[in-house]
Amino acid sequence: MLGLVRRSGALLIGQKACEEAILGNRAKLLILANDAGHSTKRNFLHLAEKFAIDVMLYPDKKSLGTLVGYKEAAIIAVTDVNWSERLKKSLNSGGE
Repeated sequence: MLGLVRRSGALLIGQKACEEAILGNRAKLLILANDAGHSTKRNFLHLAEKFAIDVMLYPDKKSLGTLVGYKEAAIIAVTDVNWSERLKKSLNSGGE
């Protein structure tokens, strides 16, 4: 499903793009790799709390990156509310 979100243009990958989306009130959901660096995790968890954005943890950067066509991805942001709701349901039920 993340591939479809990416093709729709509602998926941002990487720290800079995700931070800009958060600060611009465009991010609706953050997916953070559990093995992301300590400062990356701390920064994005703080921003998510400050801007009331849901965060989902994904097991690791490599598998998260693979889902979106990258070698690795520590953080991705979904900018569409409908896609974010569908992803939350899918990831909570064990889907990808």
